[in-house]
Amino acid sequence: MGGPRLLSPVAAAAVAAAAAIAAVAAEPGDALHCPITIVGGGMGGAYTAWRLAVDAKVVRPADICLFEANARLGGRIFSVGNVPGYEGFVTDMGAYRFHRTNHPLIRSLVEDRLKMETGCYTDATTTLPMDTPDCPSAKTLSATTRTRSYLGNLTTQTGYKLDEWTPDVPYFLTDEEKWGAGQARKTRRTVASVLFGNDSLIPEMASRWDALHDNRLTVEAAMALADETIAALRAGTYKGVPYAEVSGVQIARDAGISPEEMALDTALGYTSWFQGNVLGALIVAAREAATARLPLPPTGPAAAMVVPVTSNGAGRKRAGMVTIVDKMVGEARAAGVRVFMGHRAVGVRRVSACDASTYETGTAPLLVSFANGVGVATGRLFLNMDQPGLIALGAGSEPMASAGTDFKRRVDGAGVLGVSKTYCFWPRAWWLADLGLTRGSGRFETPAVANTRYHDGPVQCADPADLATCRGGLLVDYSGSDPTGAASGLYAASYADAPSSPRSDAEPYTLLLANSTVPRHRLALAAIVDGLRTSHTPVLDGLGLTPDVIPDPDVCLVASWYDIGVHMHRPVPRLSPAVVSEELFVKPVVDLPIHLVNEAWGGISGWSESSLLSAERALGVHLKVPAPAWLDRRVYDALITNFNKGA
Repeated sequence: MGGPRLLSPVAAAAVAAAAAIAAVAAEPGDALHCPITIVGGGMGGAYTAWRLAVDAKVVRPADICLFEANARLGGRIFSVGNVPGYEGFVTDMGAYRFHRTNHPLIRSLVEDRLKMETGCYTDATTTLPMDTPDCPSAKTLSATTRTRSYLGNLTTQTGYKLDEWTPDVPYFLTDEEKWGAGQARKTRRTVASVLFGNDSLIPEMASRWDALHDNRLTVEAAMALADETIAALRAGTYKGVPYAEVSGVQIARDAGISPEEMALDTALGYTSWFQGNVLGALIVAAREAATARLPLPPTGPAAAMVVPVTSNGAGRKRAGMVTIVDKMVGEARAAGVRVFMGHRAVGVRRVSACDASTYETGTAPLLVSFANGVGVATGRLFLNMDQPGLIALGAGSEPMASAGTDFKRRVDGAGVLGVSKTYCFWPRAWWLADLGLTRGSGRFETPAVANTRYHDGPVQCADPADLATCRGGLLVDYSGSDPTGAASGLYAASYADAPSSPRSDAEPYTLLLANSTVPRHRLALAAIVDGLRTSHTPVLDGLGLTPDVIPDPDVCLVASWYDIGVHMHRPVPRLSPAVVSEELFVKPVVDLPIHLVNEAWGGISGWSESSLLSAERALGVHLKVPAPAWLDRRVYDALITNFNKGA
């Protein structure tokens, strides 16, 4: 039996046409054989199955088995559509958007190949047409710093930038650290200001910044310049230390940014992202400057964040990111791919001689074990697992058992950044109707409400022109910036119904109902309502409104991705510094056909684009699957074939 058979396009089309949709079930103790096994039904796993069986048609669909641990697909993409009292309002409790030029792979997949419609993420009521030339701005409304509020202009919503220093900012800033009129510094210093721009302390970036962002550059010239920049960054060092082994925060501290300035930056942004190795952030910045010039379909908005949408006019609504996964898996299943739900992998090992009598192993080199007793012999294995999931398989499981020290060190460095999301639902969208907040964010320092996004939430309006007719949900908090836990996934995790980890069956969200009889739920709801009213006091006062304008919600959903969330690759020393991490991740063991396909291993922290990059690199480089016809060849060559290594 051995490994998968690669088919000619004609033969593959014939097999796909004859395949029937079939429900697949495996019983405890079953011994299966799957030439290609995919563990994990998230974006990376779904894409791998779909590309092989449906898009490229290079493997017989029946030779592919997709196993998912949960009763749902998506992984960290978690779209909830059954909120009590608000059925049909789809809420993305996990990953939820992508950028049309920064993320060319998923944009091309969704819009060009799958023909799915997207809308502006910053369109609160999702009523704008797809062909709008620009999406609404998402500037921040206000920021509260240690119980005092600095209020931005309610029209321009620029409070987040804090362009002028004010004594209301209660941090112990010296005269050297202040900014504004009469001060030595004209703008607030941030970690980002040290790393990016033509004043960057990274010479390879500073010397090319203006050229990278020259609007006169063609796509070809921009990609070539980005390649040159990336190659220089990979060879560069900070005080003799490779950029991959130093963090952005380390560089900022060396530059003189004080803990007080850092605290302010953390309160208003995502400084914790810069705890990761700075090379990754620099490469992403250089590449995005180039892909920003890629041509987009004439029917869509310009470079912007978008979400999947469905229907038209007043009935238009957010469809949820899981619709992308569902469509790919649906097409793969229809072609004949076998899909097994409720199968949690617990180990991977090399096939031994004694396995042959139990499993029809043939020449299959790997055996995958599942918690329900099912075992699968396979010729090639794709693990759509994050770092905690991979670690949970154990040190004796492949690929950790046979991988080198260099790979293990980089896996250990792929730490999880705890984030959380809280959506609450009301019969009247008060933030739209009463406060007039249709876009932007509010940055606050109450425990349960630190970052509110007024354009984010499933809202439906009887009359889109009359915001008083709108009802639905609001993203009252999206936190990930405070490592103390007061405004991060740790706070939300503290009142989750059950811990969520690769070893548990618990989902990463908690449902909070009004008038709940569960004491912990009542405590959480009280903190959310108090946080909303306290944080919005300056806004309410400015409009002459009282706190009761913000009523108790009917229901809140809280998702904590603290233990299985977004990945941040720390600056750990590499034993083989010349080897790109993504090359090790995509095939960890030289003599085993195992590939990691997940956000954790693609090089772009926190985005579905990273899952697709890791999957496409495994398919194109190691299985020699032809490049997608729907993806720009320049992007494919630079990001996939060349692993974003630069020229």
